Amino acid sequence: MSSAELTPAQRLVLYYMAFEALYNSRAWLTFDDIRRGTGLSTRALRSALVKLRELGYIVSVIDPAKGRRLLHRVVLDKLYPAPELEGLYLIDVSGDLTPDAIKVLSNADVVLYTESVDPKKLEAYAKALRPFKGEIPNAKLVALAFNPILDDVGKLGHLVSKARYVCASNAVDKALGTCLACGLVDMDYGKFRIKAVRDEGELAELVKKYEVRGTLLLQTCDGRKLELVVLRRRAERRL
Repeated sequence: MSSAELTPAQRLVLYYMAFEALYNSRAWLTFDDIRRGTGLSTRALRSALVKLRELGYIVSVIDPAKGRRLLHRVVLDKLYPAPELEGLYLIDVSGDLTPDAIKVLSNADVVLYTESVDPKKLEAYAKALRPFKGEIPNAKLVALAFNPILDDVGKLGHLVSKARYVCASNAVDKALGTCLACGLVDMDYGKFRIKAVRDEGELAELVKKYEVRGTLLLQTCDGRKLELVVLRRRAERRL
């Protein structure tokens, strides 16, 4: 059964749960959360949850903190399958998870995470979750969650040219006060800098202070793609 064949109550529950997961990063919801959000009666909501669980659109687990109370999660890769996604994606999780990030995470065959990333932030979306130990598994779609502010980006340098990059635009937009799609991307993380370079002359000036480590492909919220240059600050020469 496709989502178009669900009853109005079932679709309401499903899309409310998906909205909360994608835009508010609330992957797990209680029965009361969903009832308040949808306005459905207790009987109608209980029936909808049972059917959605039978069809594989949601999963329900016991909340360890509340005894017998259940927590419910939408299965996003079933609701929003993305067969066109493949390869390696670097997912910046320094801020809230964006819809683009969740789309990659929920469809990935394997989600890896660095030491600075709390796996609890990812476990509601990932099919398979593993700590990153330097190796990339052989799979169609792999996501590597990292925090460029806390991680040593140099350890990821060999992956930069192979991966696509999904930024934590929610956090970055708040910090810069502008949308990355509208402004110039220039993020300096100390030793490393990620920048959109407009011409060869600008790059020539940058390489006087930085060495080029690779590029990242950023797909902005308006669908445009930017190729960003990853630069590492050169060590100052001592006289």
